[in-house]
Amino acid sequence: MTVVKSQRSEGELTVITKARDLADYTVTICSNEKYFPKRYRWCLTGKIVNSAIEIHMLCLKANAVYVRDDEDYQLRKRYQTMALSETYALEGVMDIAYRTFGVDADRIDTWSRKLHDVQNLIRAWRKKELRGNG
Repeated sequence: MTVVKSQRSEGELTVITKARDLADYTVTICSNEKYFPKRYRWCLTGKIVNSAIEIHMLCLKANAVYVRDDEDYQLRKRYQTMALSETYALEGVMDIAYRTFGVDADRIDTWSRKLHDVQNLIRAWRKKELRGNG
């Protein structure tokens, strides 16, 4: 049976899927020499890609923690917090890329939407776990 889209809930692993999608898109856009000349890969593009991959890895790490006690809960929360803070770092370097390299607005909009989806999902994940403590 099909569920109406407006009545669907986010799956437990949606944040990981969206974080992977963000990383994939980031690698693709940063590999495009039209937007990011090769000579900037070592100073900016590499940082952007690493940041997006780090977000995905931190979400995976948080999800891998099986919460049995407060220590496990704190570890998972720490990974979630680190992932969320890394999204803000990525947002900052994306802004620099937009201003410096003139990446077209449509690409930046798509990229930003993907980033904001991940931010919102991480926030919701943390909030859900605060209520349920794990």
